[in-house]
Amino acid sequence: MKNSKLFLVACLLFAGLSFSCSDDDEPELGDCNTVCQSTIASGESAGTVAPSVVGKYTLTMQYATAESPYPDGTVGEFEVFANNTLSVKIEGKCVTLGNPIQSGTSEVTFKDNCVYNLFFGVSEKNGGGLNEINIGKGTMFLGQFHD
Repeated sequence: MKNSKLFLVACLLFAGLSFSCSDDDEPELGDCNTVCQSTIASGESAGTVAPSVVGKYTLTMQYATAESPYPDGTVGEFEVFANNTLSVKIEGKCVTLGNPIQSGTSEVTFKDNCVYNLFFGVSEKNGGGLNEINIGKGTMFLGQFHD
């Protein structure tokens, strides 16, 4: 039992160190003052943003689940950068995320443990261009931001 508690404390400490948040006066990219870099976990692969999705988008939440923090119709502003960063602005909050993981052949996922406590999956269309930005928490899908 004592070893189990020690293991749990060690896991929680490691999870807390897996993310880095800072209030930068001058963020590297985007206009968010908070920059959040996640650490790529064992078994995950570093993601690379597809060149065709780089750009600035104003998207609307669709297919929101009951657990989603944002109902259908919520508008978010997103900027995807070629250096594998993503700026997210929703309802007055803003964060710039870095260090995505490859979550599919046409999707990279940015983890945010600083502002929204969600993941943002930037998905590319088959022919190129932005398809959608999925949001979720843990393994739970919560909705999609679309044009």
